Amino acid sequence: MRSEIKVVSFDLDGVLYDGPSATYYVAGLLGIEEKLTRILQQVKMKNLPLSDSIIEGAKVWEGIRSDGELDPLVEKMPLMQGAEETISILKEAGFLVGCISSGVSQFFMRPLQKRLDLDFAQSNILGETGGKHDGLVHYVMDGPQKAQTILDFLDTHKYSSENLASIGDGENDIEIFGVSALSIAFNPESENVSRAADLTIRSKDLRAILPHFVADL
Repeated sequence: MRSEIKVVSFDLDGVLYDGPSATYYVAGLLGIEEKLTRILQQVKMKNLPLSDSIIEGAKVWEGIRSDGELDPLVEKMPLMQGAEETISILKEAGFLVGCISSGVSQFFMRPLQKRLDLDFAQSNILGETGGKHDGLVHYVMDGPQKAQTILDFLDTHKYSSENLASIGDGENDIEIFGVSALSIAFNPESENVSRAADLTIRSKDLRAILPHFVADL
């Protein structure tokens, strides 16, 4: 347990959500998963960076309503085992808790923030016109942006990196690990991610992180 930690930032995919992509889960329910898969496979074949994957993947949402249609899907989406209890225990212990994700948009994060009572929830920002997605990306939440986003949050709340813990699993979490006093690689996707973190936890229950934050667990 690190007494100086005041803010805990979670990644979404593979951490709060038990799977590689919460976007695929929602896309499947909307009947656009195959189209999304084709687009992202093309990006992968061309070995393009994550930012290109986000920009190209956003095109599949064009025409999908952005005025709350996703809310009930996100509110019922299965999360990592123990995710809701973990968030609740951390908040009860006095931590500010949130999520920063490269995998979804603000239309996903809004209902997720409400569902988990998160203190912050940031992601890619997609465009909308007339209550519908327009297929454009206004802000890409890649690795460096994740780090800057949490630094801005810390500054706003009069905290510093010494007060930050982050939990992630992907290469794009390495930058946020670098500005954290405590970083946890949760089921990391590569050895690079594990080496960049202070701790590595391999578990299908997010409550496995709690002993590093809350006494008597």
